[in-house]
Amino acid sequence: MSGDHHTIELPSTPLPSHLTTTAPHAASPNGTAPNGLRGLDEPAAVLLGELTLPAERESVPRARRFSRSVSTASGIGHIAEDAEVLVSELVTNAVRHAPVPGGALSLRLLRAGTRLRIEVHDQSTAAPAARPVDLMEETGRGWFLVAVMADGHGTDHTASGKAVWCEVRAWPRDEHPGR
Repeated sequence: MSGDHHTIELPSTPLPSHLTTTAPHAASPNGTAPNGLRGLDEPAAVLLGELTLPAERESVPRARRFSRSVSTASGIGHIAEDAEVLVSELVTNAVRHAPVPGGALSLRLLRAGTRLRIEVHDQSTAAPAARPVDLMEETGRGWFLVAVMADGHGTDHTASGKAVWCEVRAWPRDEHPGR
């Protein structure tokens, strides 16, 4: 895998309709309907950038750099560090649990209304599971960090595996952080 990436610079370019389905059910408090589908009043998500990576450890720092680049170019540098941590955790999890070492992963960063949506697509159908967190252990805190840092998170099954996603408020810039 070459690690090709594509950045779309036109924020008004919506994703194809098959990637932005309107849910027939109510949205959750963070605006995202169950299974990551947008609610009836949610605008279509706009792809900010996509990076294809091999499922190997070296992909994690490349994904972080890509995330920072897209965050800065999209005018949301104020959340770039949080986005990097979230990207790092999702990509690390996908690499660690890849069904085929070196297989393809796809990192997508999207604008979903006022939120940055981070998606990692892989070929596994196994969804991440929360487990008891031992702060003294070196591993096992990733999904916990995502749950704490993100406004919403989940897993969607796809035709080729799954997409693990999370969302954080990014637009407009919060002049009073800490809510």
